[in-house]
Amino acid sequence: MAILPPETVTRFWGNVDFALDVLNNRQIAFVHVSVLNDPFDPYCFFETDFGESYPNLIRYVRDNHSHDLGWFRAHVTALSWGQTVRELRNYLQKLREFSFVLSTSSTKEGVEPKDNLYMWGHYGQGHRGIAIEFDTQSLANAVIAHHEAETLAPFTESSVWASVEYTERFAPITAAQIFEFMKQEKRLEDRKITARHPTSLDVYYSRMSVIKSTVWEREAEWRLMWRSTDTKPPIYQCPIGVDAIRRIFLGLDFPPARVDEVVASTRATFPVSSVFRARKRHGDLALEFDRLS
Repeated sequence: MAILPPETVTRFWGNVDFALDVLNNRQIAFVHVSVLNDPFDPYCFFETDFGESYPNLIRYVRDNHSHDLGWFRAHVTALSWGQTVRELRNYLQKLREFSFVLSTSSTKEGVEPKDNLYMWGHYGQGHRGIAIEFDTQSLANAVIAHHEAETLAPFTESSVWASVEYTERFAPITAAQIFEFMKQEKRLEDRKITARHPTSLDVYYSRMSVIKSTVWEREAEWRLMWRSTDTKPPIYQCPIGVDAIRRIFLGLDFPPARVDEVVASTRATFPVSSVFRARKRHGDLALEFDRLS
């Protein structure tokens, strides 16, 4: 069962001008995956536990499903398997080429992103940046509306939000997963079943864009993905509603000269939002926030 997104998520900006673009123009920017700081994100690698070798694949079927070997060899030939490998590699290359993402953080173990010193230090340019807290439902509505306006087609996905899965490793595709997938295709062809159901191979591919190393687990990331075949990196912009932003937080070392600029921009475009400025909590290695507007 899909995990429901939290009510709010937070995005950090180290560059104040980028955050002000959100506020002044009432839009979010999906960044191209090529500029993310994790070369494994998204995980667009085609790897199998049988070396992508057709003889090894056939050997698996013979050793584990000998009674299915005949139809399997007829459906998956050396030529068709080689073509499948090429098509999958091309598909994953295109997936990465056309993928844009908005990464955000959610509350983890009771700690809000605005209180996370790691996030301020790493993504907030040493506490000099801005953190914007978004309403997830409002962003979802904006993205769906923009998608339908751009494509002139209804949005069919179950949700625009995805929770990042953290794991030590992402095992290669197994011969067993290939066999399971092809077995369902054979049953459809023979009319033994009337509809496809998600196989473990389908699940594997669906995880590719939202799986990361446990190194990043402290970020508790939720993300929006956007696919675009006609937009060049690094960004794709999407308009958002006036209710999309709940709160805005200025870092502990945010430039004093720019505080009024942020407050004025917020009042003009997101009048229902509030702006807060961080200060050190007395006696603790922690933050407190004072409301400015």
